[in-house]
Amino acid sequence: MIFEDKNGKEIKLNRDELGYVAQDNTLFPDTIENNMTMFNSKLDEKVKRVVKQVEFENDLKKIPAGLKHEINLDEGNLSGGQKQKIVLARAILAGSKWLFIDEGTSAIDSKATKKILENLLDQETTIVMIAHNFNDELENLFDRKISLKNGGD
Repeated sequence: MIFEDKNGKEIKLNRDELGYVAQDNTLFPDTIENNMTMFNSKLDEKVKRVVKQVEFENDLKKIPAGLKHEINLDEGNLSGGQKQKIVLARAILAGSKWLFIDEGTSAIDSKATKKILENLLDQETTIVMIAHNFNDELENLFDRKISLKNGGD
């Protein structure tokens, strides 16, 4: 993909500023916090702010150990939406200025998805989102919509 600014000038993307959130994301058997920060203790102070940005506060209130909760991959003790919020938080904490979301909110309800996107757009994050179930309210958050039909033909 090639990205251009409003004047048609090519934008050079810095790999360190790119984030990718897929529908099925990789978590590892450790705490929710470590899954968000990828063991970078310098990010610990930012976690609570990002938890709010990805609408994960209410989820954490229902989990007795909160951010220190150990994820058990065999038991499936987190919902699909909770997993997607954790990975969204990871992308934000990594400093992603460009966020590619490929069905990465498919398990999150549309009200929370709208709030998450509004929070991300408030940070001047560029979002490229692939989704099949967008409603008009979500579509209106974006500057441009590109629809592919029949496999992109």
